[in-house]
Amino acid sequence: MRIQKNKNYRRYAYVLLLTLISISAVLSGCASEKAESQPPNTSSETTTPTEPTSDQSTSTTNPNTDAEKTNKEGLPEGVTVKKVIKDEKIDNGYHKKVELLTDGGKRKTITDPNGKTVTKYIEYEGIILKAEGNKVEVQVKQGGTKTFNIPKDMVIEDEDQLGLKQGVEIELEINTDGQIQSVELDD
Repeated sequence: MRIQKNKNYRRYAYVLLLTLISISAVLSGCASEKAESQPPNTSSETTTPTEPTSDQSTSTTNPNTDAEKTNKEGLPEGVTVKKVIKDEKIDNGYHKKVELLTDGGKRKTITDPNGKTVTKYIEYEGIILKAEGNKVEVQVKQGGTKTFNIPKDMVIEDEDQLGLKQGVEIELEINTDGQIQSVELDD
């Protein structure tokens, strides 16, 4: 009889634990989606290396430069959607769409069951060709080269302590205003 009670107790505890984990995952996901949908106040440049501009060093303090760099769809000037890579429903009626852009970036959009955009950003993956301080020139996968100015106060995910240097893999997420949201380095 005692063994049966132990099994039932463990089963009850296991179900309770899974329920709590699921609830916390849902709640933390909701909180992070709200935070991502708010426009941050930092900025960055996404120009080609052959077109340097004088406002690159001051882009983190001048929000007016963003209007010149992105169009109404939140894409960099001169960039269009090349093709849709993925268009699928995900959990709880949400919808995820991944589009390949002509500059090699991937625009990722998540919408809620009502069709309202929850999060939208552009992801660039590539190899650093050249780095000068926080300015990096990247060979983008499925695209050409792009130059990014990483804000000085940006926390860079760099588990292996590689630093911004030639040959390091880099992944950047950029919001629809052209501002860098996150940077991750990998070997």
